[in-house]
Amino acid sequence: MPLRRMLPAILISFALSIFVCVLAAARHADVPMALAAALFAVQVLITVLRTNAPFWRTGDTQTLGLDWARDNTLLAAIAYAWGATAMFTVYSLSGLTWRHGWQYGAGMALLAAVALLCAAYVARGRESYDTAKANNILMGVTAAQVIAVGGALIYLIASGALQTKKPDWAANYVFISGGCTVIFISLASLLTFYRLRLARPVNI
Repeated sequence: MPLRRMLPAILISFALSIFVCVLAAARHADVPMALAAALFAVQVLITVLRTNAPFWRTGDTQTLGLDWARDNTLLAAIAYAWGATAMFTVYSLSGLTWRHGWQYGAGMALLAAVALLCAAYVARGRESYDTAKANNILMGVTAAQVIAVGGALIYLIASGALQTKKPDWAANYVFISGGCTVIFISLASLLTFYRLRLARPVNI
């Protein structure tokens, strides 16, 4: 299913999740904070499955062409944008203060912008050579992203940061939810790329 048909649901969950995150952070309520972060993540994961699962079953490359790669990259951009928005709003509207909040928020906003540029690059490559080149580059970046984000999450959990009572407790939920979302999107992209490459090795 094309991503544009599911964008309204994603944007609604985006806004609702941010709203609840701010309220939960203001009340220092970790469980509602976790649930609010998970709300957005689950909606994105459902969207990823609906856009990629048809390719996993059939390997059909004719219907959507490069749209699968563009849509997955756009979803990654939305996930990073959610993280940036959560960091900026939580640490400016909830009463929590953390001096690194704006730094991480700015970093996530930058990653969202980069993902949008990647989506534009992939959508531009319509010839056979350009398609293969764009997808190979994008999948290399995607694999590196899985390693980087996965390593960061492992460090976050192993360091015991999730048990902190400092103001960055809210950021940790954003990191976990956003990181898991990006990893899932990335793994789905790699699986779709592999499936389509087997089905049509010349163009994928």
